[in-house]
Amino acid sequence: MEGWLMIKKDVFVVGIGLGGSRVGCDFQQKNYGSYLINGSLQDNKTLPDAKNMLVLEGYDGLAGDRSLAFEALKNNKDILQKVMGIEEKVILLVATGGGTTGSGCITHLANIICGKLQNKIVCACLMMPKEDEPIQKRLNAYNTAKELMEIPEIGALLFVNNNACDSDLNKINYNLVNMLDAFFSDDSSSNVSNFDDSEKLKMLSDHGAFVIAMRSDKSAPQEAGKIKKVSTQDMINSLTANNIFLPINNDKVVSHIGIINQKDNHMDEKEIEKAVGIPENVFTGNNGNVNIVCVSGLGFPTEYIASMGKKAIDEQKQRLEKKRSTNLLDDLEVLETEIPIQKPMNKRREISFDLLRELD
Repeated sequence: MEGWLMIKKDVFVVGIGLGGSRVGCDFQQKNYGSYLINGSLQDNKTLPDAKNMLVLEGYDGLAGDRSLAFEALKNNKDILQKVMGIEEKVILLVATGGGTTGSGCITHLANIICGKLQNKIVCACLMMPKEDEPIQKRLNAYNTAKELMEIPEIGALLFVNNNACDSDLNKINYNLVNMLDAFFSDDSSSNVSNFDDSEKLKMLSDHGAFVIAMRSDKSAPQEAGKIKKVSTQDMINSLTANNIFLPINNDKVVSHIGIINQKDNHMDEKEIEKAVGIPENVFTGNNGNVNIVCVSGLGFPTEYIASMGKKAIDEQKQRLEKKRSTNLLDDLEVLETEIPIQKPMNKRREISFDLLRELD
């Protein structure tokens, strides 16, 4: 069908920092336009096949200090000019919340693009740190999430949970890129209903959290020619429980639901609404290559992120308290010079010593 890659060809990915660049590199393998922004030369060496790498000259890593990102971008105006020159309609910014370069730069870039390129749809994907990661990484992620949420013009925000998939980051990245690529490049069509490009763009422009799930109908074992279809409940589980994103809020806030049914399958939209909330509209397509359910304009996962931030702050307080209570060495008490005790000399010895005196 002509124009079937309409969304894919209108998406440009900007990977920031090492984590974001890894995801961006995976999108490059699927022929997406992209830039990879980083300062650390050591990080860049780990991505030998990457293209379009933009180096933050003079900033070989930011050593955990997000505030340095402003100066790094300010002193690398050529990178800002390249980002401002992106022609695609949808700009997807990707970074890890805990990393310094990614978490520091993504909010500045999002603010600049949203404020200056108002014809663009700006989406951001933030990979949230694991529960056992260092305090500063969790604080970075909290502050980055907060700053992104506060940008009124920003569209879909995807919060990836690095605790998912047994914390296998390669598997998480693989699932993320494959699901989004399936959504961007969907070419399904039918005489009944279609999930068209304008509806996909509408969902990407919705301000709020965005979650997507994808599953494929499979041939049933030991039953040749028979297909085991993915059920509506299977998709709900993948959307709300067994997924790579932070948990969906229970507030039932949702703007739109998108459904793509694999050939001869049919998802019950009413059951999906019971799970995530009643949307403004449901967009449905049929004859897809896989089953996809996505929801946009969700309430932000503030409860989860706030809990993560509070725990990090509490641990930081305990750490500082222990540091303050660390004992230093006291000054040693200086003893006065010991006065030698004169031992009594017996009379005979004294007389004997008198003999020596006479030798002087």
